[in-house]
Amino acid sequence: MNALLPPPYPTIGPDRPPWWIYLLLPLLHFASVKLTFLCAVTPENEVVVWLPNAVLLAALLRYRGQRGWAMAALTYSSDVLAALSAFSAAGAVLLSLVNLAEVLLTYWLMRRLQVSRGLQRFRDFGKFIVAGPIVGALLAALLASAVLLQLDATTTPYFTLVRLWWFGDALGLLIYTPLLLSFSGPMASGLSHPTRYTLLDGTVVLLGLALAGLVFSAHRGEISGVSVTPDLLLPPVLYLAVRFGVRWTVLAVALIALATAWVLTMGHQPFGAVDVHLEIVRAQEFILTLCTIGIGFAILLSELKAHERGLEDKVRERTQALEASNTQLAALSATDGLTGIANRRRFDEVLASEWSRAARSGQPLALVMLDLDFFKPYNDHYGHLAGDDCLRHVARMLAAHLHRTGDLVARYGGEEFVLLASVRDAADALHIAETARLALAALALPHAASPFGVVTASLGVALHVPAVGEATDLLVQQADRALYRAKAQGRNQTRMG
Repeated sequence: MNALLPPPYPTIGPDRPPWWIYLLLPLLHFASVKLTFLCAVTPENEVVVWLPNAVLLAALLRYRGQRGWAMAALTYSSDVLAALSAFSAAGAVLLSLVNLAEVLLTYWLMRRLQVSRGLQRFRDFGKFIVAGPIVGALLAALLASAVLLQLDATTTPYFTLVRLWWFGDALGLLIYTPLLLSFSGPMASGLSHPTRYTLLDGTVVLLGLALAGLVFSAHRGEISGVSVTPDLLLPPVLYLAVRFGVRWTVLAVALIALATAWVLTMGHQPFGAVDVHLEIVRAQEFILTLCTIGIGFAILLSELKAHERGLEDKVRERTQALEASNTQLAALSATDGLTGIANRRRFDEVLASEWSRAARSGQPLALVMLDLDFFKPYNDHYGHLAGDDCLRHVARMLAAHLHRTGDLVARYGGEEFVLLASVRDAADALHIAETARLALAALALPHAASPFGVVTASLGVALHVPAVGEATDLLVQQADRALYRAKAQGRNQTRMG
């Protein structure tokens, strides 16, 4: 059978039917036949709904047609066995072939229409109705009615037989296929959505059960002269669709549909004192309305909610990406593009913050200004690319020698760097500066245009205990004057301001 079915579904994969499916499938099919005879066949031998065909269709959809030939053979055998109680052997074989053709045609059409195997989308539910309840069931009804008349199994007119068979099969597919998929296949996970139950939910469910009890216990659709037809159950079903999703809606629809068929076959006349044929038509119209509105509305709502969740996820992702971009942009705006350490803007921000903190705590704040000696001759001799590399080496060295939390190394501008640190006293501040100067000398970066032969630096150190209301420029100016003295006194040295 797989050779007759077009893509898109793959023929191999993790959805291959397990071994126990081949035991369960004929049993479920046979049980569905017996359930139909028990609940949905009138004393006049007219079927209100025919459930068994949905068993094979749901299995084919659930397992994407894999081992479809085996599942078809098993359900066909079950169908023949069940039909022998009502028809001759030839009739059972032929009518079971009609049922099998109906299911295979429906599945083939659904594959051609690219319907999702779990009916996850509202448009897929509409395509399923066209493929199964309309086209598949109608063609099966035309064939089956001809077979029944040919076998002299009934005296009912041909087109009446067609209508009865068509509606019975169509409603069976419409009721039972979504029910089986909702508890076994993708519909169970794809369209069911968790909900937090409320007191109102419990109240509505209890009222719905009470109303159902009244409806199905009424005789001729009335209780004490008040009409209580099954149509009253549509609002509770819609509430289930809104609050509980597809799974519980299709279950409620199936129970109400079977209960309606059962009370009709028991002679309760749930739609009033009308002719039995008209009563069957009204029951089938009600079940059709119940299925299309209840299940269709539940699928539509679930699809909309899934779409809303998808949009929320996209907004969340975009927000996170935007936040990450803003964080990266903030980092870039505070980072020197050449050396990768903090830039002048970041230094000004940290200085203001540390100045305020030190003013509150009374702790000294030290600033070291470092200027590379003879850097213009370095650029002239080695070129600006080499000068950039030199600045990067110096930046890495300075960053490696400041390990304390709250300390900062930044590029102040050109070949000038600053080190901001909280210290105990002047000796601590001088130690930091001298450590940096000696570490630079230890790098031994060649500098042919310098009298020292290597890259060196002059450093100015400022130490101050900030007071509330003082400007940060005080510390910068003090360090700058100390740096000027270091350069004036021969360079490659540290001076305290």
